Amino acid sequence: MFDLFDWIPWTTPVAIVFIGVAVMITGLTIWGHYRPPVRRKGFLGIVTDRSERVYIAIVSFALVMVISFAIVDSDTAIWAISALAMAVVILIWG
Repeated sequence: MFDLFDWIPWTTPVAIVFIGVAVMITGLTIWGHYRPPVRRKGFLGIVTDRSERVYIAIVSFALVMVISFAIVDSDTAIWAISALAMAVVILIWG
C-alpha cells in the first residue's frame, strides 16, 4: 500500500510541506462551507476567490524559490523571506 509514496524521498521538510498543503486545503474547504468565498478583482487583474489566490501564491512562492536555487551564491533565506512577503501580498490584495 505504501509503495505508492516511494517515488519521493520523505525527509522532515518534505513531510512538513505536504502536511501544510493538506491542512491548507482542508481549512479552505471547511472555511468555504461556513463562509462562501467572494470573487473579487484585485491587483492581479483577474477575478479570483480566496482558494485561487492561495494557489497562485503557492505557485509564485515555488517559482521564486526555484529561481533562487539557480542563482549561484545567493542567500536562500533572503529569497524565502521575499517570496513569503510576495505570497502574503497576493493573498491579501491579489
